[in-house]
Amino acid sequence: MKVRDKLFLGMAALILFMAAVFLTISQGYVKHLFQQYAMAARQGQVQQWEQLLAYYYVQNDGSWEGVGQFVTAVVSQQLATKKEPLRFLLLDSQRRVVLSLGVGGGHPDLGTGWEVPVTVAGQTVGILWVSDQNIQGLAKIEGTILHSMTLATVTGVILTTVAALLVAAWLARRITDPLRALIDATRRIQKGDLGPRLSIATRDEFGEVAQAFNEMALQLSRIEETRRHLVADVAHELRTPLTIIQGQLELIQQGVKRAEPETLLPIQDEVMRLTRLVGDLHQLSLAEAGRLPLEKTWTDLTALAGRIFDNFQIEAEAKEITLTLEASDSIPVYVDPHRMTQVIVNLVGNALRYTPTGGAIRIVARQEGSEAILAVSDTGPGIRPEHLPHIFDRFFRSDEARSREEGGTGLGLAIAKEFVEAHGGRIGVESKLGKGTTFTVRLPKDLTVSDRTSPRPDGFRRDQQD
Repeated sequence: MKVRDKLFLGMAALILFMAAVFLTISQGYVKHLFQQYAMAARQGQVQQWEQLLAYYYVQNDGSWEGVGQFVTAVVSQQLATKKEPLRFLLLDSQRRVVLSLGVGGGHPDLGTGWEVPVTVAGQTVGILWVSDQNIQGLAKIEGTILHSMTLATVTGVILTTVAALLVAAWLARRITDPLRALIDATRRIQKGDLGPRLSIATRDEFGEVAQAFNEMALQLSRIEETRRHLVADVAHELRTPLTIIQGQLELIQQGVKRAEPETLLPIQDEVMRLTRLVGDLHQLSLAEAGRLPLEKTWTDLTALAGRIFDNFQIEAEAKEITLTLEASDSIPVYVDPHRMTQVIVNLVGNALRYTPTGGAIRIVARQEGSEAILAVSDTGPGIRPEHLPHIFDRFFRSDEARSREEGGTGLGLAIAKEFVEAHGGRIGVESKLGKGTTFTVRLPKDLTVSDRTSPRPDGFRRDQQD
């Protein structure tokens, strides 16, 4: 059964139950009101006669003699305003008939009237039985009115229930329409169509679900686009070295070239390039999956940056680029020194690659609060603002032609980002066209939760690993 049908049946059951409760309560309440009114009228009539007779008994010196003339006079006044006669019976304390009016012979059926004792000074001096036809007519009026009200109430309840059921059907449809749209969109995504989006018409839970679905669909589209680009980029990166290797091997097979070291050297270079590409992809996939092995130890970031500075000094002098290092005395961080060396080498290597002759590169290592910061700045051409959000994407190159010519795979910054984040850190970039670029790595100085079992040893010394 569909949710819409379940919702409608639930509403319908609630409506019918409320209608039945309303009909029962209204009928019982109206009947109760009529009974109270009739009872009050009966009690008032009987009490009035009981008071009159008690007064007469006292005024007549405790005797019922002549009570018939008194009652007849009172009844004559009442008949002037009533169409129905009064049935009246008065008994003395011995239950002997003192006065009978409109009753006929013998004792009447006391179930058709109201009997009360006539008391004087706390003593019963008589028994009064009264049956007023006008009061008895209230029962007929009550039945007629109750019947009319029942008919009107039932009619109203039926019409209201029908209207409520129509509204319930409309509400059930309106409430479940977003769910139906979500199901249709989900089925389209299941079939491979990542284009459907849901309209967000409300700010309730359905609106939140629609927004979450749209974000999920957008993320899936981005992942699919990234996957396609990755396949295309990997195929493109493999095509060039494979073409070179195939061409060289065909020349050797055709006898155009001999299998000498000079001939095999280009093949070896392309094999090394392919090996490096596969290795980079493997490390990147491990880092993204959270399975990158890290051999963390307490490392002096200043000493690490100093060794890399020394390694690049000769290359910088050859390109006539000024390479400087600004670092604090000692910045202890708990990291894998080999992974962090890869990060810094990648950043400094990119800076040397893009900084023109006569430019400058500055490496800064400092402490800022609970973070250790390493920044690499250059005076290169800078990165376009539209390229900055993608600078850490796989195979992305801001200057594609030069990068391919110089042998870059476009994975260096993506790997650097994953390595830094694997250490609980962050990496960012700032750049201005024509002025240069600065990459900033921020690492936590304190141990993370997962590193609490490896406390910093006493007598920390700078790491000396290459």
